[in-house]
Amino acid sequence: MSLITKDEIDQILNIRILRLASKLSLIFQRESLRPAGVSVQQWRVLVSLAQYGELHLRLLARHSAQDPAHTSRVVKTMISKGWVESRDDMQDKRRIQYDLTRDGIKIVEKIWPDAKLLAADISNIFSDTEFVQLKNLLDRANASCEARLKDDADT
Repeated sequence: MSLITKDEIDQILNIRILRLASKLSLIFQRESLRPAGVSVQQWRVLVSLAQYGELHLRLLARHSAQDPAHTSRVVKTMISKGWVESRDDMQDKRRIQYDLTRDGIKIVEKIWPDAKLLAADISNIFSDTEFVQLKNLLDRANASCEARLKDDADT
């Protein structure tokens, strides 16, 4: 006897999205990250810094969708590898800012084309209209969640 039915699980959006995200991450890890010597967690940090530029730890954790404590450990490893650099935050001396080094930029430039190829492969299972709808639905769900988290926002 199962405690939770498949129909009930299918109604839990975050479980469905996590399953898809996990599968996509595993494919990308096997095909692109592992050969480049980059972990999924490191890739999330690299992409976040590539997109937003210099960030302090809390924002870096939020943008990379990771726990701040875990992100801190990942960033320390990346600093030792020479992919990320740190400096004191000029506005808030209690915080440290992180940014990509030249080596970090090279890694992003090397792997980013593979990320775009995987994204294109997955988006090709949808019609153009379906893909636009999917992105809009996900954006709406993200905005709703962001509004619920706003009280915890760090500017």
